Amino acid sequence: LDIFSQLLIPNKIEPALIRQVELTAVILLLVASNRGVSALPDWVIREVKYSSDYVTRPITPKGIRRKLFAAVRTNDLQKEFVADLIKWAGLEAKSLQSF
Repeated sequence: LDIFSQLLIPNKIEPALIRQVELTAVILLLVASNRGVSALPDWVIREVKYSSDYVTRPITPKGIRRKLFAAVRTNDLQKEFVADLIKWAGLEAKSLQSF
């Protein structure tokens, strides 16, 4: 996980407890009830950052960023859903630059 490789391990920080939770809604409930902290991707934070139920803070002054890559089979490039996904991903990437 990026939070470990880019923040905790280089700074020799070891959490007292690590709890793995799969559902974003459950993670947000645990945080809202003061039973934990969480590092979440920006697309999740955009949904809740203006809610009074949550306090959001960048984990470092510039946050933690990571590039994501995708692959598609050549035969699938002409499919409408693939073209839509590529278009959406480009628009999403541009919108995140101002986040």
